[in-house]
Amino acid sequence: MTTPLRTPPADPSAATAALAHLAAHPDDAVARLTQLLQIPSVSTDASFKSDVDRAAAWVAGFCEQLGLSVETLTPGGGHPLVIATTPDKIVAPGAARRVLFYGHYDVQPPDPLDGWTTGPFEPDVRDGKLYARGASDDKGQVMMFLEALKAYRDTDTPLPCHVTVMIEGEEECGSVSLPAFLESDADKLKTGTADDTVCVVSDTCMWDADTPAITYALRGLVYFDVKLHGPSRDLHSGVYGGSLANPATQLARVLGKLHDDEGRITIPGFYDDVAPITDAVRDEFAALDFDETAFTADVGATPFGEKGFDTLERRWVRPACDINGLYGGYMGQGAKTVIPTFAGAKVSFRIPADMDPGKVAQQFTDWIQSQNVGGCRWTLENHGEAWPVAVANDSPWLAAAARALEATAGKKPALVRDGATIPVIADFKDRLGIDTLLIGFGLNGDNIHSPDEHFALDRFHLGCRTHAALLAEVGAMG
Repeated sequence: MTTPLRTPPADPSAATAALAHLAAHPDDAVARLTQLLQIPSVSTDASFKSDVDRAAAWVAGFCEQLGLSVETLTPGGGHPLVIATTPDKIVAPGAARRVLFYGHYDVQPPDPLDGWTTGPFEPDVRDGKLYARGASDDKGQVMMFLEALKAYRDTDTPLPCHVTVMIEGEEECGSVSLPAFLESDADKLKTGTADDTVCVVSDTCMWDADTPAITYALRGLVYFDVKLHGPSRDLHSGVYGGSLANPATQLARVLGKLHDDEGRITIPGFYDDVAPITDAVRDEFAALDFDETAFTADVGATPFGEKGFDTLERRWVRPACDINGLYGGYMGQGAKTVIPTFAGAKVSFRIPADMDPGKVAQQFTDWIQSQNVGGCRWTLENHGEAWPVAVANDSPWLAAAARALEATAGKKPALVRDGATIPVIADFKDRLGIDTLLIGFGLNGDNIHSPDEHFALDRFHLGCRTHAALLAEVGAMG
């Protein structure tokens, strides 16, 4: 049995014992992460449903061991959502602030399996990196925060602030159940006002392997599955070729018209709400000393995109449209000469601040339905929309995070934006009125969503220490 909790006032030194504990027990933390990584919690594939449930139960059980009050919910009948909150007895008296930590235990499918050096759910440490699906996205980063809480518990140190942990199992398939949960059951999160609660997310990257980062802006997202239907069945191309519209040919022709020769999106009115890039923003980006050639060379490519803008501008403050997948017709080995009955594509838009995802969705729908496709028929499925988000650079929450990172990493963090999207963050702002700190410890080279996903252990341990220090900084805000 542990000794009674000490009750000092909340201040940055409150993390001292927790930090020392983390430094003394690094292997134990890796062993616990390994247990979670062994569970194949692939949320988008129904055949993994029992494993998703098992991962949720593992997370809930771990939170219970930390002394948190835990509730596992299935909003909308979806995958389990774990909500864990701190009872007052483990929080320092007088603590006025709350951290809502959000993450996800579900993972992407591991395909292609032949690209893995070791099994995707057989965690393996090589050259100081832990290889497994979910190592960086997002099980490893979730466990950093939970390990920070454990360090406070194991040293009988009262938490400097109140904490709510929300770990979901649907992030990789669109977080479809969360908006309804936030609409009807947000009181379970025990969040207060924008002045006393901040959300913390670790699902982003450091600036580089030596420089931590706080991400203060994300682009939004619009995602469609489009299908073009033609003849009632696949046809022999020798008999019918040239006599009717081929859905695959027509789809390729239309998609090829989405961009002009200068990389601009051709949908009428698409850029009406895109804010111009100011000199101040360009100076901010230039100070980061970003090497765009090295960035693209790392994945075997060269810089390319909308003319007149550099890579950071294209990624962070300009919209993008991408074809994420193409399907239809014969896709096996060898030849089969058919005109397919349909062809389809996955099309996504990343949108910066001031753009409305609903407006973009309607613009794309109107544009694609206006195209001449020789009598073929469209079906469009909107897979989701998410607003862009941003936190003010002078936010006191951001300042607290910067102090924590400088204390644990030994250098000031870079303040960056990101071209990616975490849909629920906009919901936190819209429905709860709270800002989000994005403090991630991944790298773009971690192979997230790809074979041989990995997470460097030194960055995992840095994340554990930083979250411990951040809790103290938040508590010290009064």
